[in-house]
Amino acid sequence: MLITEALEDYIHYIKVVDQKSMTTIASYENDLYIYIDYLQKKQIDQMENITYADIQDFLNEQALTKKISSINHMITVLHTFHQYISFTYEHIPDPSQFVRSSKGAKRLPHYFNVHDIEKLLDSFGNSDQDIFEHAMLEILYSCGLRVSELCSIRGNQIHLDQGFLRCIGKGNKERMIPVHPRAKKALEEYLHLVRNKWENKRSPYVFINKRGNVLSRQYVHTVIKRNLQRNHLDESLSAHSFRHSFASHLLDGGADLRVVQELLGHSDITTTQIYTHVQTKRLKQAYNSFHPHAKKEGGS
Repeated sequence: MLITEALEDYIHYIKVVDQKSMTTIASYENDLYIYIDYLQKKQIDQMENITYADIQDFLNEQALTKKISSINHMITVLHTFHQYISFTYEHIPDPSQFVRSSKGAKRLPHYFNVHDIEKLLDSFGNSDQDIFEHAMLEILYSCGLRVSELCSIRGNQIHLDQGFLRCIGKGNKERMIPVHPRAKKALEEYLHLVRNKWENKRSPYVFINKRGNVLSRQYVHTVIKRNLQRNHLDESLSAHSFRHSFASHLLDGGADLRVVQELLGHSDITTTQIYTHVQTKRLKQAYNSFHPHAKKEGGS
């Protein structure tokens, strides 16, 4: 069944049979037109071909620009639409039946500004512990790694001569990430000056603690919190903030969104698009703070 035919059938139902108010009908039509336009762009024109994943992808895309209340309204509309079609035409399944309303708003990533990340990374001394922590945080930021990826880096994944790190992410997917010369230098210092002293268990992992054990995610979080406190930086920042900062700073520098997607290891571009929303928010803040017209309007 053509999606356009299903929409026409459903709109007729809510107008004539269900007799919903004109306001409700208008809001349902608006959401359904957005939904169908999205499906058509994906070259889906038959009701039988719509999947749960298609609906979830659509909602994820809408969540980047819409409030949580608007998303939940869309979910209600999609439920009633698909339920009606599935009930009326028994051979057409209902792909929306497992879609659930969102419990909370999609939060924007919390990230370092360039000044604060430089202050943090420049704050380490020459002790073994400082050299170790400096290398760890330089790699975390320079490569945009997840904490679990940082902890699980093995020696055979590092190719410093070529300036690359072979990262194994979610689902055992591999990606090659360039290592910035600054991070490369910090890592080489750790490997040459510190790691050999701490190595007593022939561990295959790059980052180990003083006892020679592989790092835990909690250990990394503790190191970061301690250094944030030491430098009087925002303590609400976290290990994942390094990854968010990596993506945001690349986009600020003009990197293509698809390149950032590949470097982060996102399987879906919509996941990476949250960072363009961060940029838009930042641009608006800068405009409101510095543009003379914005200042004028604010004072009137």
